[in-house]
Amino acid sequence: MKIRKTIAATLLMGCMVSGTTAKTYYMAPNGSDANPGTPASPLATIARAQQLLAAGDTLLIRGGEYLIGANDIMSTQESIYACIFYFTKSGKAGKPICYFGYPGERPVFNLSRVKPAGKRVAGFYIHANYLHFRNFEVTGTQVTITTHTQSETFTIRRGNHHNTIENIAVHDGMGIGFVIWKGADNLILNCDAYNNYDPVSEHGSGENVDGFGCHVSDPKHTGNVFKGCRAWRNSDDGFDLITNYAPVTIDSCWAWENGYDANLVRRANGNGIKAGGYALRPINKEAPSNTISNCLAWRNPQNGFYANHHATGNKWYGNTAYNNGYNYDMLNQKSKTEATDVPGYDHVLKNNLSYHPRGRHYRNLNAAACTLENNSFLPSPLTLTADDFESLDASELSAPRKADGSLPDIRFMKVKKGRPAYQKRIGYQFDQATLTAIALPVTTEAKTAQTDNRYYNLSGLTVTKANGGISIHRGKKIIRK
Repeated sequence: MKIRKTIAATLLMGCMVSGTTAKTYYMAPNGSDANPGTPASPLATIARAQQLLAAGDTLLIRGGEYLIGANDIMSTQESIYACIFYFTKSGKAGKPICYFGYPGERPVFNLSRVKPAGKRVAGFYIHANYLHFRNFEVTGTQVTITTHTQSETFTIRRGNHHNTIENIAVHDGMGIGFVIWKGADNLILNCDAYNNYDPVSEHGSGENVDGFGCHVSDPKHTGNVFKGCRAWRNSDDGFDLITNYAPVTIDSCWAWENGYDANLVRRANGNGIKAGGYALRPINKEAPSNTISNCLAWRNPQNGFYANHHATGNKWYGNTAYNNGYNYDMLNQKSKTEATDVPGYDHVLKNNLSYHPRGRHYRNLNAAACTLENNSFLPSPLTLTADDFESLDASELSAPRKADGSLPDIRFMKVKKGRPAYQKRIGYQFDQATLTAIALPVTTEAKTAQTDNRYYNLSGLTVTKANGGISIHRGKKIIRK
């Protein structure tokens, strides 16, 4: 597929910069912005790092917690967004600016103390091109407005392109995890969004808190991809493409228990992957056909896979749905000018699997107006039982990612070899492209890091081996009592 070739090319570029001019800077919880940013004298803030970084350079962020305060807000944009980290300096093709968690460590940016009155919070506001973020966590994004609003943890709002957000977890906050409003050719790779719920605005309804979203208004803003991502217990939807006018690809992503908060209290919409729609209103542009492939949806109370009144059909290839309200809902709007609900048309559904829905396997589907091939439910239903699957243990979904950030190897909902569905290659386990982490250039500092035998506490400070408590040694967590 063309999209996989595009992703592969992006992966090969990464931060592998030729020549010797690229620099590596360091940042740590105990750093100072008066420092030069060396391993021994690290920086303290992203704001200072951005001043120093140029195309091809890398910031390595040491592990530990970065407790962010109101004084760390870098900018106010669009009059309403308080941008904690505001990125304006671009890299170049083949020379991205990289903001990476230190190899073997996992920095955590805690935004819970940033509560600007009357403002929407934007954690990482990207107004630049050719940036690459990797290997850290962001928690505690806040909401302060009590009327209709939203905060956004990673947001691309100003038409920027060729940014990569990789192996980052956004969790236990009140904002959207990752969202693209304007821009093209942005890759969200191997990221997680979970336990995000807004209890503040609109009486705590939890609406507008999706795990991932793309809502571009310009049909030319193509090439946005979500790959290898997981969304669970986000109070609205896992993935949301409402009011989007350029085709998006969602590939090899998992969505479960969305529409609930972290305590499984029912909140807002509750779709796993919501792929389109315009709020049932006439539109003056052509609706795009999105591609959803090799994805898995479990226990979303509304729908696993949902077309959401879209004004054309989508492409649904090799997906698996289990125990959702309805596993597949292909509801369409009659046309771009006629805002009336009709059964889905022009959808392409191939090799999709549906098992044990709460309601029905599918609904709102005009079979005669769609392309239906080799699905477990249409055109020729296939009888499935629990014995057809390697495992029905959904706890596997939240297993730790591999060291390179890729999805864990699980058995959940994979069809056993020899079963009819396996022979027909139906479900999410087939035809997945294997994508691993994007390689770093091996600098002198990186070579040293690979053989670093020191112990660090959770603030990134060196400690002695004999110390009690939790420490990090060569990327592993050590607990001593």
